[in-house]
Amino acid sequence: MAVILVLINAVFVSASNVLGGVAARRLPVPIVVTIAGFTTIVVSLVIAVVMPGTPSATGIGLGLLAGASAGVGLPLAYRAYAIGPVGIAGAIIAVVTTAVLTIVGLLSGDAMTPLRAVGLVLCVLAILLVTYRPPVDGKRPSLRGPLLAFIAALLFSVFVVSINFAPEADGFWPVFAARISITIVAMLLLARMLSREGGRSVAMHFRGRHVLIPVAAGAADILGNLFLVLALQAGDLVLLAILAPAAPIFTAIIGRVFLRELMTRWQITGLIVASGALVLASL
Repeated sequence: MAVILVLINAVFVSASNVLGGVAARRLPVPIVVTIAGFTTIVVSLVIAVVMPGTPSATGIGLGLLAGASAGVGLPLAYRAYAIGPVGIAGAIIAVVTTAVLTIVGLLSGDAMTPLRAVGLVLCVLAILLVTYRPPVDGKRPSLRGPLLAFIAALLFSVFVVSINFAPEADGFWPVFAARISITIVAMLLLARMLSREGGRSVAMHFRGRHVLIPVAAGAADILGNLFLVLALQAGDLVLLAILAPAAPIFTAIIGRVFLRELMTRWQITGLIVASGALVLASL
């Protein structure tokens, strides 16, 4: 069951990442994260009320810490996906997250069985294959996007670890607290933009159908959080790390289908290797 929950989480995370990147190509990042942030607050509040759980000081505190980290990481990730290619950005986020979650999981007592060890090796290999992109006209893609993705991955790892250590009895309330913290960071970015460009110029960006894209990104993001919480309750951090290739693979597939980004033979090979990692993790 934990494997299925992680894969569903990966689908929603990938959809949110791609939608966020598309939105960042059409709207300034502060506006994207602010609109997405308020969307997540509304949806997460509904889930927290419906889902069993009682908020505690520890859970809320860890949620606020998680949100502060993710609040900085989200605009960096959206910018990385906007620079593209989305498949490479997604792969870098996955490999860094895999390393951090594995280390923290092992230090906190999670089991590393022989099958998991093989699955982890295949996981890293799959991410490297998905990340690899041969030079075009003798030039490699810009390093700006991958660097932003790397920093975002470190911050996202703090988010996952903080939510993992929140008391299970809190239910979804730590995520709700995290979403408030994330949105506060987004509003600070928006305030900075207002001071530079003025209210009238910023208000123009809120008009038109493009504002629906960050709404969809926020909805997908919070649904991903829901399945993340359920997956952490059913499994552990090491299992989540082993299944990390699912996110960049889904991101690359979504980028291919909806953004017409090409999948190289290396990415296709990575998909096959990642499938092997998923099978081993499920045993």
